[in-house]
Amino acid sequence: MTRPRVVHGTARGASAGPYGQSMPEPIDAIPSLARSRRRPRGWREGGSTVVRWNLEVFGWSILSLGIGVLAARLGAILLPPAAAGLACQAVLWAAFVAPAAWAFGRSRPRGLLRFRWVDPVIGLVWGIALRLVQGALATAAGESVWPSPVAPSSVPFLVEAVAATIAAPAVEELYFRGVLLVAVYTVVRRVSGRAAASLSSLVVSSVLFVAAHALVAPVTTAGSASLALVGAVAATCVLTTGRLWPAVLLHAVYNLTGVAVVVAASVVV
Repeated sequence: MTRPRVVHGTARGASAGPYGQSMPEPIDAIPSLARSRRRPRGWREGGSTVVRWNLEVFGWSILSLGIGVLAARLGAILLPPAAAGLACQAVLWAAFVAPAAWAFGRSRPRGLLRFRWVDPVIGLVWGIALRLVQGALATAAGESVWPSPVAPSSVPFLVEAVAATIAAPAVEELYFRGVLLVAVYTVVRRVSGRAAASLSSLVVSSVLFVAAHALVAPVTTAGSASLALVGAVAATCVLTTGRLWPAVLLHAVYNLTGVAVVVAASVVV
């Protein structure tokens, strides 16, 4: 009769049981599993928060954009000039907010709305840089860098300035980068990987960003190029950080510097 073998040691990463046998290592002690439990996947890696972000979200968003653009164009034709600008802007923003509210009601992409202290720095640097590039493009195209003078203290100008620096960046970035970009990225990533998803979402969101502005009001060649750069840089910020706030703040600083140029031109004149 052979004597039972007693295990005096344990394998690396295991613990000994009451009779010397190897016991599996606790899950919390396994680095990869512990890390996955501590840090849930963000929207760029997939996960449960973007499961319902599919072609349906993209399709309804595009439909809403088309309705908003057509309604804004129709309003510009039928309404008196004094009321057309604000009314058309409100209609277009409603077309942006509606699909965003519906999409985020289905699920909120993890980390997309998170705010970090570095976000204002990113927005400030890129917003000023893009405004300088816009001026250079306008000069190269032979366009006037200085806009027509206005009355900076007038109510219409103040309303337009507030809308351009606060409402427009929030609403437009929520739609173009918060909904369209995430929806396209999520759909393409499932079939082609992250590189193709990043490129596709950047191009689609930027092209539609320029098209929406051009269809509502005339845009020069230099203006279209500037808008394309704003859209591309904003999309890149969202794709690299995983957060929407850098794009919103970049857009706000870009518009704010534009308002500052208008005020400066009016004061100098």
